[in-house]
Amino acid sequence: MKTNLFARRLLALGLVPMLGVGCASARSHVSIPAQKTRSTNPVVAVEQGIPFSEMVAAGEQTRLPARPSVAEPDSKSEIQVVNFQPEITVENQQLSEPAKLPPVPDEQTISSTDPGMTLQALEDLAMQNNPAIQQANAVASKASGVHYQVGLKPNPSIGYFGEEIGNEGAGGLQGAFVSQTFVRGDKLAWNRQVIGHDVESMRWQVETQRQRVRTDIQVQFYQALAAQKRLELARDFRVIMERGVQVSKDRVAAQVGTRPDVLQSEIQLNEVELVIQQAEFQYDAAWKQLVALAGVPDLPPRVLIGEFQSAQESRDAETIYNEIVAKSPLLSAAYARVQRTQANLQRQNVQAIPNVNAQFGVGRDDGTGDTFANIQLSLPIPFNNHNEGNISAAHAEYCEATQNVQRIKMQIRQNLADTMREYQIANSKVTRYESAILPKAQETLELVQEAQEAGEFDFLRVLTARRTYFDANLNYVTSLSDLSSADARIEGLLLTGGLSNVVSYDGDDSLRDQALSGQ
Repeated sequence: MKTNLFARRLLALGLVPMLGVGCASARSHVSIPAQKTRSTNPVVAVEQGIPFSEMVAAGEQTRLPARPSVAEPDSKSEIQVVNFQPEITVENQQLSEPAKLPPVPDEQTISSTDPGMTLQALEDLAMQNNPAIQQANAVASKASGVHYQVGLKPNPSIGYFGEEIGNEGAGGLQGAFVSQTFVRGDKLAWNRQVIGHDVESMRWQVETQRQRVRTDIQVQFYQALAAQKRLELARDFRVIMERGVQVSKDRVAAQVGTRPDVLQSEIQLNEVELVIQQAEFQYDAAWKQLVALAGVPDLPPRVLIGEFQSAQESRDAETIYNEIVAKSPLLSAAYARVQRTQANLQRQNVQAIPNVNAQFGVGRDDGTGDTFANIQLSLPIPFNNHNEGNISAAHAEYCEATQNVQRIKMQIRQNLADTMREYQIANSKVTRYESAILPKAQETLELVQEAQEAGEFDFLRVLTARRTYFDANLNYVTSLSDLSSADARIEGLLLTGGLSNVVSYDGDDSLRDQALSGQ
């Protein structure tokens, strides 16, 4: 009993200095204050455009908060949509949080206070509420967390050892030790360099997603506006056709018209009714697509306020291509990935530098009463494994990333060729309608009506001229819509698919595991 009591006291005395050493080592590594609850995210700062070098410098000051609790849904069909809230923050930096969904006003409030909806208002709604943008922000923050994690130093270890216990009735050799792995070759710094480029790439992906949504909103707005214009034209023309039916009936009653004139005018009236019905369906579908892109699907239909793009002179495709290449966030994300693969190649080259495992212990020999200490140092010998496979894979990844840049450039050229074709066709149509077709249709209708009143033309000629004028205006609106949509895609850097293209990030802290393994 006396020996066991002595051993316990010795162990307690030995652990006190070891714990002090371990805490001091950990303090230089990362400190987590017990009273601090507020925290900042080191790489979520990417949303503010903070340079990577500043983020790396601030990385040593980062703190981790407690994990928030998430309530389970009542059923599998009920999933609560949650906007991402940063959990890790950086000292002395104020970060913006993702916008929360504003409440959708009811129909009475909309009709009384805001009778119309502009393109800018829809874009603002989409930037706040589109789920793909919120998703991209969360993905970028995920990369931020990985960037923080991969640069953390390994924790020290403490333990107890006992040898020859009970030998000759003595307590043997008993004591405590502390061990620490020292990562060499700046592997952890290279880890953050590699993932830092991932963060930069994700930042560009977020901007890409915003541009995709913005372009889709503009294209869909012009399509909905065209349906609204066609509906207005058809309703106005229906009034004229109703008067035409009545005039034809009056002419028959006055025995100056014929029954076929009445039938023909009624046929045209029914055709106009069909155009109105189709325009209503088109507007309803276009509005639903528009509010879905904006992230507010319950928003009731409103009158759209805006104008189409006007016809312009011929635009040079090569100049547009150069502008897109210079501004495209998608291409910038691809360049960031090239830089990532370059950094990873350097990172894999230093992997073979062995880490040092150090251990310090102190104890007491119960048999002699002597106190002793021991120090152990070990490191793996890179004899069989020089990390050649990972170096080769990193080089192949670099080659793939450079080819991906070229692929995106060729894709831009391909998409630009299709969009320019649509733009030029629509531009020529709008120019022709404005300069020739619409003025001549208007003049023809006026001349035919004057001639019919003078008894020179029959009523069928008037109906034909009216229908030609109506069709010309409908086609003119469609051409304006096509021109505006093509121009929106060009100005939007050919980025579309605001809900179909999903930003994802499959990175993890495996680089840190590789660095600590020493293999």
